[in-house]
Amino acid sequence: MKKLSAILAFATTLVLGVAHAQFPTKPIKIVVANPPGGQTDVATRIIAQEMSNILKQPVVIENKPGANSNLGADWVRNQPADGYTLIVAAINNFGSNPALIKNMPFDPVADFRMIVHTIASTNVLVVAPESRFKTVQDIINEARANPGKLTYGSAGAGSSMFLFMELLKSITKVEILHVPYQGSAKANIDVMGGSIDMQFDSMPGASSLIAGKRLRPIAVSSAKRSPVALDVPTMMESGVAGFEAESWLGLAAPKGTPDEVIMILNRATNQALQTPAVRDKLLGMGTRPVGGTPQEFTRFVEGQISMWKKVVAANGLEQK
Repeated sequence: MKKLSAILAFATTLVLGVAHAQFPTKPIKIVVANPPGGQTDVATRIIAQEMSNILKQPVVIENKPGANSNLGADWVRNQPADGYTLIVAAINNFGSNPALIKNMPFDPVADFRMIVHTIASTNVLVVAPESRFKTVQDIINEARANPGKLTYGSAGAGSSMFLFMELLKSITKVEILHVPYQGSAKANIDVMGGSIDMQFDSMPGASSLIAGKRLRPIAVSSAKRSPVALDVPTMMESGVAGFEAESWLGLAAPKGTPDEVIMILNRATNQALQTPAVRDKLLGMGTRPVGGTPQEFTRFVEGQISMWKKVVAANGLEQK
């Protein structure tokens, strides 16, 4: 009986190994936990189209927005762990939400397997063209002289716009009032109109308004200057030591997805990111292809969760 059991176990392992080696044999679904048309959706569709060519199977996008991107992630968590349903991991649902949301429906690290870090993009601190603020230090000096008088807009708590301004506040110990909006576009309208003082918008979201002289850039959030705005200094160049932050996206699968499947998806995504046409499109959006191993992306996500927990605690932000 023991010998028979061993033979059956070996046969099962062999069959599964062959099945994984043949993966994929049907379409793969990538869930974007945001509405269609935004940066997350557009960038993921660019990558998915090339993944389809590489994997010889359709890679389709399904949008499931809601609950600050938690809705889509929680739905994917409960899907079969076979590699055919993936989630776009982002700075909010896999980064800051564990710090901001008291009863998270899932644990980004424990309930998922990371596949690859796909893209990163800088945010840019913008003001109205006629604003009296010319530098980051102008803003900091005014905020210290009049605590809570200045205002900033964002696409809501947990968005990169919100997080990066809260990071600035935690480093410089200033008070700037948060005004949430339903999307950064509406916040930009009020920045341009003078109803609020500033916003830390994504570079893809702000670049056309900057080019049209409707917003004026003050500084970018990344460690290096943006290739699409080389004349705009970084926050660190502007005197805010230790300020380094980017928006980011990646791919993850439900816990239990086999190693072989994770590696097939990882290789296909890395190959897609290295394709010149894909790189050109992503760079043209103001985003930067990243790539790498599942282990590197896991460590990155763990670091992001830790970082934003510290920022939330330092600023006394209440969990929802």
